[in-house]
Amino acid sequence: MKCIVNNQVVLSRAPEGPLAAQIGSFAESVSEQGYSLASIHRQVLLAACFSRWLQQNGVGVRSICSDHPVGYLRYRARRVRPGRGDAAALRHLIGFLRREGVIPDEKKLACQSTLVEHCAQAFGQYLLEVRALARPTIINYVPFIRSFLQDRFGSARVTLSRLCASDVVRFVQRQTPRLHKKTAKLMTTARDISGRLRMIWPPPFPSSPTGR
Repeated sequence: MKCIVNNQVVLSRAPEGPLAAQIGSFAESVSEQGYSLASIHRQVLLAACFSRWLQQNGVGVRSICSDHPVGYLRYRARRVRPGRGDAAALRHLIGFLRREGVIPDEKKLACQSTLVEHCAQAFGQYLLEVRALARPTIINYVPFIRSFLQDRFGSARVTLSRLCASDVVRFVQRQTPRLHKKTAKLMTTARDISGRLRMIWPPPFPSSPTGR
């Protein structure tokens, strides 16, 4: 069913994902900046597709950062021919979301997610070097680990020794109904992998000044 975003943009389906509620206001913002009708439609369509991809990858609105558009465009390029202005369109979206206070400022987000990212990236290295998994597989798994840790610890100290099976079950139960079937299957596999975080802590993770 078609979705009327505003008097200039009509999408083939209603927006989904963590940014669905902001698509309309983003469309208005782009319109006010004097872009052509074709450019407005393109930017709003990309924003809607980006939001759907975030949902499929279990990314919450407060966890969105400038790395996510890069990942989305890489994913999109494997399916459709990239547009010349796609990267700029998503930069406009990220800037709009920050100005509106929807997502954190990059510096604040970086501070909050340092320990989570530290663990997620180190675990990615473990999957590559110890488990010998292929890079495409790791690219699929690591975002789930990152989202799981962010969900469990937020901005608090990451203490992997406190993780238990019920943490993983709750996370998967909350996320799975929102995901595409194929992505949900990956999350189920990621659930098994996340259980090993406690098993391999502290190695291969280097110790951090905040402790465990």
